[in-house]
Amino acid sequence: MLRLRFWPLLCLAAALACGTARGADTNGGQDLLDKATDTKLAAESVADLNEVVKLCEEAIKAGLDEGNSKFANGLLASTLTQRAQLMCIELFERPVPPARARRMVQLALADLEKTLKLDSEQAEAQFLSGRLYSSVGEPKKAMTALDEAVRLSDDDPPGKAKALVVRASLQEDEARRLADCDEAIKLEPRDPGALRFRGMLHLNANNLDKAEADLSAAVALEPKDPDTYEALGVAQALEKKYDEAMESFNKTIELEPDSPAALVHRARIRAIKGDAPAALRDVDQALKLQPGAVQGLQLRAGLLAGIGKYEPALADLNILRRAAPADPELLVQIAALEQAAKQPDKAVATYGQLLLAEPQSTAAHRGRADAYLSLGKQAEAIADYEAALKIEPNNSGVLNNLAWVLATSPTRHLRDGKRAIELAKQACELTEYKQAHILSTLAAGYAETGDFDTAITWSKKAVELGAEQLKAQLNKELQSYQAQTPWREAIPPSDEGQTAQPEKTAPASDDTARTKRGS
Repeated sequence: MLRLRFWPLLCLAAALACGTARGADTNGGQDLLDKATDTKLAAESVADLNEVVKLCEEAIKAGLDEGNSKFANGLLASTLTQRAQLMCIELFERPVPPARARRMVQLALADLEKTLKLDSEQAEAQFLSGRLYSSVGEPKKAMTALDEAVRLSDDDPPGKAKALVVRASLQEDEARRLADCDEAIKLEPRDPGALRFRGMLHLNANNLDKAEADLSAAVALEPKDPDTYEALGVAQALEKKYDEAMESFNKTIELEPDSPAALVHRARIRAIKGDAPAALRDVDQALKLQPGAVQGLQLRAGLLAGIGKYEPALADLNILRRAAPADPELLVQIAALEQAAKQPDKAVATYGQLLLAEPQSTAAHRGRADAYLSLGKQAEAIADYEAALKIEPNNSGVLNNLAWVLATSPTRHLRDGKRAIELAKQACELTEYKQAHILSTLAAGYAETGDFDTAITWSKKAVELGAEQLKAQLNKELQSYQAQTPWREAIPPSDEGQTAQPEKTAPASDDTARTKRGS
C-alpha cells in the first residue's frame, strides 16, 4: 500500500498559513472539511486521496467562512497535485498499456487544470503539466507551463533543475537547450539525469570529448543505469576509443542482457577489431530479441558480405527492401551485393529501379554501367557512364571507367582513343597522377591511337606505382604495348549475345584481358 508520508506536514503548513482551520462552525461545510483534513493526514492510498478531493469539494459547496474556504481550496489543490503526481510516476517510470496511458494523461491533466485554477503559483503543478503536455505533443502548452515552473522554483533548486532539464528537451535552439542544461547542472551538479541529458546533447552535436565527460560523470553517480553506459559507449566509439567503448557496452549488456541496441553496438566494435564471428553472434542475438531491426539487419548483411556470404547478406537487405522498397541507399547496397554475388542482371534491374526514383544518381548510373560490362553490354555501359559524367563531370572513377571502355573495347565502333586520352588525363589530374590503374588507362588510350611510345611511358609508371597484386596484370599490358599491340578487353558472355564482333587483329584472351573498374 502506498504510504503518503510528507503530506501531513504540508497540510499543517497550509493550516498555519490560512489561520486556524477548525474555527467556529459558521457554515455547514466545516464538518466535511475537518473530515477531509483527518483523511489527508492519514492517507495511505490513491483511494484516500480520492476521498479527500470529494470531501473538500463537498465542504466548499456546503459553505465555509473566509479562512476555512481558503484552507479548503489549498487542501484541494495540493491533493489534486499529489494525485496527478502519482499518475505521472506510473506513466513515466513504468510500462503502461497505450489505452490506459491516454486515460491517465487525461485524468492527470484534469486534476492539474483544477489545481492551477485554484492556485496558479504551484510550481509542481506547472512542472507536471509541462511534462504531460510534452508527452501528448503539445509543445507550446508544455513550454508555457515549464516557463512558469522555472520562474516559481527559485527557492527550490532541485525542482528548478528538473524543470530546466525538461524545458531543455523542448527548446528548438541548440544554444538555449545547452543553457538550460548548464543552469540545471549548476543548481544540481550531482544530478545524473541532467548530466546524461547534456551529454546526449553534446553527443548529437558531435562534441565528443564533452559528451564523454558528462556521461562518465553520470555513470559515476548512477552506476546501475544501462542507458547511460550505452550512450557513453557510443561517444567512445565515435572517438575511436574502441577498448573503452567495448567496456561500456559490456557493462550495458551486463545490466540489461536483452538490449538489442547494445548488442548491435558491441557487434560493430567487434567487427572493427576484426572479430567477425563474435560480431555475428552479437547481431544474431540482437535480431532474435528484435526481429527485423533495421540496424541489426544492415550490420549483419555487411558482416556476411565481408566474408563472402553474399546470398544471406542479400536476404537480410531484401527484408528491409520489402519495408522500404524505394530507399535509395538501400537499393545501392543491394545492387552492389548483387554485382558482387555475380548476379549482374539483378543488379541492372535494381539500379534501374533506383534511377526511376532518382534519375540524377551518379552512383546508380555508374553501378549499372559496371553491371552492364559484366553482362558484355558495353554500349549500354558507355551510355550510363556518359549520363553519370553529365551529373558529376569530375568524378575520377567514372572518367576512368569510361576511358577504359573507349580505349579497350573489342567492338570497333565503340572505341574512341582520342576521347579516352582526354578523359583519362582528366582523371589523372584529379588524382594527381598517383593512381596506377588510372595511369594504365591513359596508356591504353595512347595505344589505341597508335602512340605506343607514350603508352609504354605511362604503362611503366603504372607498374612502378601499382600494388603487388596488380603488377602481374599491369606488366601484361606493358608487354602488349611493347609488342605494338593495343589492349583489348574481353567481353563476358551475354544472354542476349553480342552483335558487334571484336577486331581480329587485336584478339582478347582470358590471360591478356581484364575488367577495369577502379575507384
